[in-house]
Amino acid sequence: MSENISSNVLFHFTGSMGKLKSILKNGFYPRYCAEYTLDPADRRAAYKSSHPMRAAPMVCFCDLPLSLILKHLKAYGPFGIGLTKQWGLRNRVTPVIYTHPEAPTSRAILHLTTTLAKSADMTALNDSALLGAYTKPYRGFAWRHRRSKRKVRFYDEREWRYVPVARELKSLLLGWPDYARSAEMDARHELFSRNYALPITPDDITYLIVPYKRDERHLLHLAEYVSKLYKRVSAQVAVTTAIMTDDCLKGDV
Repeated sequence: MSENISSNVLFHFTGSMGKLKSILKNGFYPRYCAEYTLDPADRRAAYKSSHPMRAAPMVCFCDLPLSLILKHLKAYGPFGIGLTKQWGLRNRVTPVIYTHPEAPTSRAILHLTTTLAKSADMTALNDSALLGAYTKPYRGFAWRHRRSKRKVRFYDEREWRYVPVARELKSLLLGWPDYARSAEMDARHELFSRNYALPITPDDITYLIVPYKRDERHLLHLAEYVSKLYKRVSAQVAVTTAIMTDDCLKGDV
């Protein structure tokens, strides 16, 4: 077993077989996620168990060895896909910037994003939003299942993200009122799926992970789906993907 903390694979987790199959067929496209930012107003909202102020579009991955991902399966969904890090680098998937309230980086990023948010320069405005979307606290509150969860050590996730550089949008971020209105968010998701999707090929995939079932129906179903899907892509392609259940991860992998 490798002693490396980082991996040559970027993992993404989701909650259903349908979503995993959609990723295999259509690739990834960014979706809005509400998060608490470095803004003091967001910290106050978190302490009151109120919702975050805004949301950013993203696709999230973790950079961990296979033997350390069980916690993430429990938090983000039992269906997983592992892609080569070369795929991530080629598609501008990027490690997030971790910081904390006492760090000079935290004050600098907050100052820049707050100042540039008032700028008339659209490039500067989008760059500040992009910088904010790639920044996470070392430890803090998480907004999950419509409630605030305390003391999550985000640094353990070793997160990488893809955030679209969508210049046609006046603002990349969505305030909570717009985020709560599904029509606005759905229109943006349609834009991202058309213009900012990350395609994947069989050669990009290293692992597929499904929940353990005694009848092995998840394994058999996914293996059949992958075989049919990639036969349509190319009759010559060889799929070198390990399909496994999450039960495998409870021992040494």
